Amino acid sequence: MKKNDAGELPVMAFEETILNAVAGSAVTVITAETGAGKSTQVPQMLASAGYRVIVTQPRRLAARTLAQRVAQEMNTRLGDRVGFRTADERADSAATEVLFVTDGLQLVRELAGQGGTGRKTVLVLDEVHEWNLNIEVLVAWVKSRLAKGDDLKVVLMSATLDAPRLAAFYGGAPVIEVPGRLFPVTKRQASARALVSETVSLAKAGRNVLVFQPGKREIGDTVVDLQRQLGDTATIMPLHGDLSPEEQQRCFAPPPAGKSKVVVATNVAQTSVTIPDIDAVVDSGVERRVELRDGIEGLYLMPISQADSAQRAGRAGRTKTGEYVLCSETSLGARPAFPTAEILRSRLDQMVLRLAVQGFDASALEFFHQPKHEIIVDARRSLIALGAMNSTDEVTKIGRRMARFPVSCEYARMLIEAERLGVIEQVATIAACLEAGDIKARGDRLNPRPWSGLTKEEKSDLLATLDVFNAGKAMKGGSKGDALRNAGIFAKDFFRADELRRKLLDATREQLNTTAKKFASVEEERLAITKACVAGMVDHLYRLRDGAYFNGSPTARELARESVVRGSPAWLVGLPKDLQVPGKRGPVTLRLVASATVVDASLLAEVAPQLVEKRTGLRPYFDSAKDSVVSTTEVFFNGQKIKDEVVLDPEHAEAENIFCAWLTQQMYS
Repeated sequence: MKKNDAGELPVMAFEETILNAVAGSAVTVITAETGAGKSTQVPQMLASAGYRVIVTQPRRLAARTLAQRVAQEMNTRLGDRVGFRTADERADSAATEVLFVTDGLQLVRELAGQGGTGRKTVLVLDEVHEWNLNIEVLVAWVKSRLAKGDDLKVVLMSATLDAPRLAAFYGGAPVIEVPGRLFPVTKRQASARALVSETVSLAKAGRNVLVFQPGKREIGDTVVDLQRQLGDTATIMPLHGDLSPEEQQRCFAPPPAGKSKVVVATNVAQTSVTIPDIDAVVDSGVERRVELRDGIEGLYLMPISQADSAQRAGRAGRTKTGEYVLCSETSLGARPAFPTAEILRSRLDQMVLRLAVQGFDASALEFFHQPKHEIIVDARRSLIALGAMNSTDEVTKIGRRMARFPVSCEYARMLIEAERLGVIEQVATIAACLEAGDIKARGDRLNPRPWSGLTKEEKSDLLATLDVFNAGKAMKGGSKGDALRNAGIFAKDFFRADELRRKLLDATREQLNTTAKKFASVEEERLAITKACVAGMVDHLYRLRDGAYFNGSPTARELARESVVRGSPAWLVGLPKDLQVPGKRGPVTLRLVASATVVDASLLAEVAPQLVEKRTGLRPYFDSAKDSVVSTTEVFFNGQKIKDEVVLDPEHAEAENIFCAWLTQQMYS
């Protein structure tokens, strides 16, 4: 292995210990403080010992940048001895010895089964502390393989990890603790309102600053504020997962002479990524994450954990003495020690389906963080409603096709139905817009729909979204971004949706018949689009009762303020959305139905006949006008009664008795 300056990294002193542990144990746990060099050096150690190394990373940015760094240190071209793979990119070959990949099970299983180099494979799961769904599945999958006696070598690594518990999970795996190599970092706390002013002060003092914000919108606002106050004295750049690789790479370049560098980032910059020159971190102390509450996923602004704060602070001490400023009203000591694992706060539909496609029963796997059984049951119920699984938990043909799409199960089902109806492009556009976060700008109470001039739709928010997107695509001349914003469209979300739309269409062309149908009228086309969209939302059927909408539960929901739906329809489908907003006495949770579409019984029965149940022969009586016994047929859809039908029922089992009772009543009344 080419050491370069790596010999100075703390992890290098543990090379023999690490290699002996890997040789002698199926699983090895390494905790290495920030700056120890684990992500770059451990893979090289293993490669130099003759192993083929697959290293998982939670984010594409980390997989790509680490591969570039390790290739440079091993004095090889990226794609030869060192490479990377993500869902969208790859640079590797049959000769690749060290491969950085994103952490999806399907990719890891495929690669782990390949022996192209003739070397024994070691699977390195890096940044395990993040505990996203993919990491959770991989940790469970490793345990299931070991239980079957598979000859497997696995290394689990993190800077902030409950190592003893993880080692015990694997029956007593060896734990190697590596100290970090950080310069001292001064920590202090400031008001949440002071985030921009603290950043400005540090930048003017010659610091290169990494600012953590919870999402793209906050990043965009912060960049604008900083540009206004710092002007040409600093280079200010955003960094988040939706930027192109070229845009992300700008953040790693040194700033021009005489200027400070300010990078405003989401948590993509929290782990495994070293941005050169950074010597100060300003942290909002919050992240936006999905939380499952009362069975519904909502997007909430949550305080980060102490472990996450330590990771962020460590970014400031990589190259010299640094400074960390926590801009929050919540003190560090009042925060949880570790973040809540994603598997405990998310819907598991997609995870359950993808595991089932690969031959795994989610309820039979032993997860490090074990979800409640009813969450997995709910996921199965939703998948059955979508036609992805049958009542015996077998994956259907539809389900196998759904699992291949890089979107949620709901949107994948929409695309498959769109194939049948000949509206793939239209529905891919809608799915992309929703996956991007909805391109329609949120207005205010006076003007909740600033984009309303771009659509005349009054029965479907999804069709309205399609209209708005098409209007945005048609805009010409000048600054496209300015034109979109002036029309009430989120420019960044629009461009992201456009890119995702292209990727979805590329994916569908490989798997679906994308031939567009010619419709006799616009109305006929829009009905087909509606049917395809409803097919993906049948599990979210809402009935109007007492001025609110209910989906078979006592939770009352209201239409989102920006909905185009008019007239308080009796039935609609939509996506439940819990939104936390500030209130006079603290945060208030709005329970909404978003992306709503008006439906009727006939449409529901057409798109999901497997969910229709009829209960016949109810409340029979003799109708003298019809000279027949009649009864009521109740029609249910996914457990909710959608209509009553009074039908002639002369063959009713009690028809003779019912007639006699009626006749007797007539004679003696």
